[in-house]
Parts: sequence; structure tokens; C-alpha cells
Amino acid sequence: MRHPILSRRALLAGMAATTGAVMTGAAHAATVMDADQQQVAVTDLSRIVSLGGDVTEIVYALGLGGNVVAVDTTSLFPPAVEALPKVGYLRQLGSEALLSLRPSVILASGDAGPPAALRQLRGAGVPLLHMATSRHPADVAEKISLIARALDHDAAGQAMRARFEAELARAQTEVAGFPTRPRCLFILSMNGGAPMAAGANTAADAMIRLAGGSNVFAETHGYKAISPEVAAAAAPDVLLMMSHTLEGIGGPAAAAALPAIAVTPAGRDRRIAAVDGNFHLGFGPRLPAAITQIARRMRGLE
Repeated sequence: MRHPILSRRALLAGMAATTGAVMTGAAHAATVMDADQQQVAVTDLSRIVSLGGDVTEIVYALGLGGNVVAVDTTSLFPPAVEALPKVGYLRQLGSEALLSLRPSVILASGDAGPPAALRQLRGAGVPLLHMATSRHPADVAEKISLIARALDHDAAGQAMRARFEAELARAQTEVAGFPTRPRCLFILSMNGGAPMAAGANTAADAMIRLAGGSNVFAETHGYKAISPEVAAAAAPDVLLMMSHTLEGIGGPAAAAALPAIAVTPAGRDRRIAAVDGNFHLGFGPRLPAAITQIARRMRGLE
């Protein structure tokens, strides 16, 4: 269902009226501090807009999926979100489109943006809870607790966090039991034929380390295009590639034949594994399962 984009003046007026109605008849009230050091007061859970696959998974796992009225395009799980209106890509949000949905609260992943859109949403009086960017399991555990507190579901949040930490401990034990530490090259995309490799401060680098591997480009920052010469010198044992990128070039055999991959041990041995961005790199509540799966794939066990 498409929602009309209202004028800014009408949107602000509508938000003010909604806020007033909420304050007079609220059955819920919680105030939390978000990643931007903003105090966020949540008084109405009736119209939740969830931005970020990690956040959406947590909201649904807490039992509040029925209150979600819209999500972004990175929110793909659970399957029920497919029927919801989409507000666009997480990093390229538009404030007016979001406000036209009359949200009672917006929950935003750490990667949500641009910053100007977030400022406009706050300026319109919408409670906006912006999370920290997650690159460590402890970040996920804190995210679960923060969202649960904000949505007045502390008991469910505590139980969910306990399950997450128990599953994480099992995953970490399995990873610790592997005798090898594979040298991994992670490719995000093919930029004009040149692979975009993941360096430090990326979700891919964090996942490689959590799965007991070694990122061959850990000394670089972010994502950078690499040449066959650079790839050959890095000598990765295994290639991890985004599933849509791998499919787009024709599968593992085609990937192994790429000039920048064929010269590596990973290419010669065809040790190439697909990575699902939402599941494996989302750093949501399914992180322990994602760690286990990547750890097995990089060792050719799955």
C-alpha cells in the first residue's frame, strides 16, 4: 500500500496532534538513552516503524510484530515483514515519507541515515531510538536490552538476551575447537570487474574474526578495489562473496576463473562460499547461528 507524502507543515501539525493524544492517554512510558546520547521518551507503541534488519528481528522476537506498520528494504526476516510497506533503503531514508506513516516511535539501526533525515524526524517530535553500529556480539546483547526497555518488554528482553548469550557461547566453543584459522578474502561486489574487498571496520571483517578466520586485508580500512597482483600477494585460502554478487557472475566456478581470484589458493582449490548479507552480516539475534555457519563454510564443512 502506498502512503501519500504530506506537506511538511501538515506533517508537523499531525505529529503534534498525535503526540498530544499519546501523552493524555498513554498506558506505556519509558525513557532511554540512544547511541546519539539523546534521551528518547516512548509513550505509544501502536505504530512502530522499524529501520534495519537487526532491529526488525528483535522487535518481532519480542512479540511486537503486530505493532510494526512499516520497515526498510533491509528488513527481510521474519517472513511476515514482506507484507509491510517499505520506506526505502536504510542509508537513504526520506523524512517526509516516514512521517507520512504517522509513526508513534521509530527504531533505527546504527547504519540508518542520512543524518539530516534523522534530525528532521526528531525535529518533528517523533520518538526516534537510534542504535549504535554493531560489530561485536556484546553490541547485539545491549541492543536487545535497549529495545526491550524502550518498548516496555523487559522480561521478554531478558529472556531473549539470555538465549542469545547461551547460543553465542555454544558457537564460540565450536569455533574454538577448529584447528585451522583460514586466510579469508571477502568480496562485497564487482566494481567494473575489480573485486571490492573488505578491510577492517566492516561487518565482514568482524564476522571473519568471530568465525575463527583471518582477514587477508585486515590492515586496510573499509572496502577497496583490488587487482590480481594484490590478490595473489594476499594468498587467501578461501573466498567469501555476497550471495547476490556470486550469483550475478555465474556461481563459484565463474568466480574461481576471475583474474583476481584464479591466481589465489582459494581460486585454484575452488574454496568459495556464499554470504547472505542480512543473515551473516546483520548482527541481529541470529548472530550465533551465522557465526557457526560461516565458520563451517570457510573450512569446507558445509
